[in-house]
Amino acid sequence: MWNPPAVDAMMARNDKESLTFLGEAYKNAADNIGIQKLAPPAIDDTLRQGGTFVFRGSSLLLEHYDAKVGDNSDVEDILAAIER
Repeated sequence: MWNPPAVDAMMARNDKESLTFLGEAYKNAADNIGIQKLAPPAIDDTLRQGGTFVFRGSSLLLEHYDAKVGDNSDVEDILAAIER
């Protein structure tokens, strides 16, 4: 699932200060919102790798869900969406 460039990029950001900040943010969210409300209603949504969305105001112009790491939206599709 993890490709070496993705792991290297993530590890470069994982210093003690940033991980402490992230942990505190998650704890505050769990304390303030409740742990049950942090997860999406559909369990499949927790497996999403990411995606690309282009909006103009409230109109959705492009919607792409990454099927796996590195399955990014084509740049041509993004440019076509913003040029509409």
